[in-house]
Amino acid sequence: MSTVTTLTELPRLPWELMDAIIDHLQSDLPTLGQCGMVSSAWLKRSRHHIFSTVQLWPWRIRDFLQLSASKKCTFSSSIQRVELDDSRVKPGVPCIQFMDALSLSPLSCLSQVEAIQIRSVDWTALTPTEQAKLRHRFAQFKMLKLLEFDDVTFHDLREVVNIMNSFPLLKHLSANVCFMKYTEHAVASASRLRIPRTIETLELGTDDGIPVVLTSLLAQSADPHVTRLNLRSLKAQHLPYLSTLVRRIGSHVRHLLLGMERTSFMNVDEGDYIRALKLSRLNQLRTLQIEGLKFAQKPSILEATLPDLISRLESPFLRCISTTFDLDALEDLKNFDWKNLQRVLKELYFFGLKNVEVHVRVLAGASTADATCERVESWIRNALKELDQNDALNITASLVS
Repeated sequence: MSTVTTLTELPRLPWELMDAIIDHLQSDLPTLGQCGMVSSAWLKRSRHHIFSTVQLWPWRIRDFLQLSASKKCTFSSSIQRVELDDSRVKPGVPCIQFMDALSLSPLSCLSQVEAIQIRSVDWTALTPTEQAKLRHRFAQFKMLKLLEFDDVTFHDLREVVNIMNSFPLLKHLSANVCFMKYTEHAVASASRLRIPRTIETLELGTDDGIPVVLTSLLAQSADPHVTRLNLRSLKAQHLPYLSTLVRRIGSHVRHLLLGMERTSFMNVDEGDYIRALKLSRLNQLRTLQIEGLKFAQKPSILEATLPDLISRLESPFLRCISTTFDLDALEDLKNFDWKNLQRVLKELYFFGLKNVEVHVRVLAGASTADATCERVESWIRNALKELDQNDALNITASLVS
């Protein structure tokens, strides 16, 4: 006698395990689509990953917004992040630029969005009236917490601050921007502006953005509200701003990323460099990341002073130090002062440091033929073996073109 097994009799996995499986597939869109056809429960979890980030490039934005605004649309509530980029065009395909898209499209279906990234947009092409209308449209994103500008042009910082003030819950600002005004004029204007006190994270990485936004931040007389600073493409000319930053709000910073533009520091005096950073003032620091370093035949000031720089840290809350190096040849690893670096890191480990991360970008080329990722990791692990023996060392090496 044959036995027929019904769907309700099939063994069921715990919901927590099913969620974990679907979460593991978050970057595999075809498989997530198949998961969504299994059941309504799987559909909801799969949609969370499929539609959590939508990229509204100019050639697809009209159809997407019309679909998401439809009463029959069932995925709009899953959208958490929107990315717009005017440079993502397709030859021969009708496109809608960023400004027109926000002006003509209903945004109520996206009111729950928490993050927006805007790239390759010229804000100066708008009249003051058009800018005001655009801010009004932006205000419909009532839940927005993260705003990113990448390669966006403004007249000065005033419009950036006006846009930020449209979002009462905004916590993170990424301002990789440039200004039409000369830097000196943009800085002078920024000194009279106030960044909203809801902002906790600032990410800057342009010649204009770093001095101008930091000037506005440091001009505020109330207690500092920014606790996480990500500063990339730092040049020697930014050292005075960095020095003032550390002196004024260093005791409030919890997480600091310094991405150095190595070539600009070639002629900087070591003493001036160390004094400008003055990491001893970061007495509440939890994590420190330093990028832009390089293993080279002749170390620059950035590599030569790294042990001394880190030794100035006095925060009892420090938990992680992360460094990122470029590497041309395996032989260049021998030119770095591993002994002093290990000594400094061991002292910090004794006082509470939990994790030391060393990330190496092995630059592809004839000179790196012997510098396989495995050999690089093994070499560094041996150079810092006392930290490795205490399970405090995490090394990753990756090949980049």
